[in-house]
Amino acid sequence: MTSRRRIDRSQVTATLVSALIVIVAAVGGSLLLWSVREQLPEVVATHWGPDGNADAFRPVAELYVQNAVVVAVLPLFLLVIGLVTRQGRVMGPISAATAVFMSVVMNGSLWLQRGMTAEQVPDASFDLAMVVASIAAAAVGVLGWLVFRRPRSEAPVPLNIASNAPRLLVDEAVTLAWTGRTRLAPAAIVVLGIGTLATVIPVPLMVASGNWGSAIVMALLAVVIAVLGLAMAANVAVDARGVRARALGFIPWADVPMQTIAGATVKNVNPLGDFGGWGLRAGFNGERGLITSGGPALRIDRGDQGPFLITLSDAEAAAATLNTLLARREGHDERQ
Repeated sequence: MTSRRRIDRSQVTATLVSALIVIVAAVGGSLLLWSVREQLPEVVATHWGPDGNADAFRPVAELYVQNAVVVAVLPLFLLVIGLVTRQGRVMGPISAATAVFMSVVMNGSLWLQRGMTAEQVPDASFDLAMVVASIAAAAVGVLGWLVFRRPRSEAPVPLNIASNAPRLLVDEAVTLAWTGRTRLAPAAIVVLGIGTLATVIPVPLMVASGNWGSAIVMALLAVVIAVLGLAMAANVAVDARGVRARALGFIPWADVPMQTIAGATVKNVNPLGDFGGWGLRAGFNGERGLITSGGPALRIDRGDQGPFLITLSDAEAAAATLNTLLARREGHDERQ
């Protein structure tokens, strides 16, 4: 009970701190814009096309309050989702980073139009605002994740293997290990492919028009999406040390030491229904996992740390190997 209350407090703390950042980003951005209102043209550029040219304009007087509301609504909604799904530590940094990005892009692009005449406004650029917003959002997101991430625990947990959980009937002298790969869903590949193409296609047009800031940001985003897509095909190992999942040789998706595992089962998962998508996900019921497809997944019971799931090509064999290794560990501890 004490552990659960502590976990709940940490979720709430992460949510409240992130909400404060969201409010500061929303209100602070509009106040900064208001502070230079005398230097802004009456009508400002508010949207730019792929070629970097302004294609929408609004009276600046309408934007002070509107920008604050727009910046706050989506991030605060994400925070509510985080509380409901008990994933405040995950959604908090995402919400804060989103608010910072939106505030810097929306207000920064207007702030850069200080001193412009009505004739100069159509030539305004938002490149600098986009670059600064991307850097600021990444910094806030990473810092928030480092501060609020759940501390990794290597404290031993009691064995709790279900009576119907799969096991292997092998002699104790036999060295046990299982290796395999995550199972990839065609839908996930399609989504990642579309995302990569959607970010790559505008880049040549941006470069041709001299819109270098946006081109660099979009190109980097395309690289990130492509790398994450390739990393969905992870190598998974189960042995006496625990469970490890690695991708592309340098992305450590999961590392669960044996002494922190209570047992293993197989569970059928629905990526969208249970986790809201694919990748390293936090589920709506508090579970976490490396979810790359629907169907059977290795469910690792980690005691108070909560379950961790990995969708595998042969989840049954992985669970059987892990439970057998756990039973061996328990027998060894009892003999000690």
